[in-house]
Amino acid sequence: MRIYLYGCSGHAKVIFDILRCCNREVAAFFDDAPPENSSHLHDVPIFNTSQLSNIDPLQSRWIVAIGNNSDRKNIVQNLASKGYTFTTAVHPSAQIAKEVKIGAGTVVMANTVINIDSVIGQHAIINTGAIIDHDCQISDYVHIAPSCSLCGNVCIKEGSLLGVGTKIIPSVEVGRWTICGAGSVVVKSMPSHCVAYGVPATPRK
Repeated sequence: MRIYLYGCSGHAKVIFDILRCCNREVAAFFDDAPPENSSHLHDVPIFNTSQLSNIDPLQSRWIVAIGNNSDRKNIVQNLASKGYTFTTAVHPSAQIAKEVKIGAGTVVMANTVINIDSVIGQHAIINTGAIIDHDCQISDYVHIAPSCSLCGNVCIKEGSLLGVGTKIIPSVEVGRWTICGAGSVVVKSMPSHCVAYGVPATPRK
């Protein structure tokens, strides 16, 4: 089964390296606007997404290597409608309890910790050095940025973004498609569709 990455930015390069560390070869990158001055990235070919029809859904697995959560969801839905399916990428240095469940399309980067009975949804990003303690629920299309720390029983709803270094105390919920700004300390639950930041984090808009 061949692995393809949708996207060829810095985020895609990190996912490429994770797969390489796992001895999993990337067959190609696809991008809506591939660079005009290069047809390869780290010796892997880059193709325009107009050529997607050349890839057999039965012989491929995909990771959507796009950092923006809403864009990632739209691309996943488009690929799925064409019959494509998805794989995960987990860095070998990640410390993950055996009871943890990780959904298709999710990427788990270097030096992360995910503790017992946590559940990670589909097409999420658990970025470098993030800590997710026991019994957390991370929904689809969430991005946990580098160095975030989530205590036990935290719930992050679909599409939300925790900026770099965000800290969340136990048993707090962050609603759908909410942004918690970098360095925030979340000490109470946050509503959906808001931007919150500060110490303590407060919804601002």
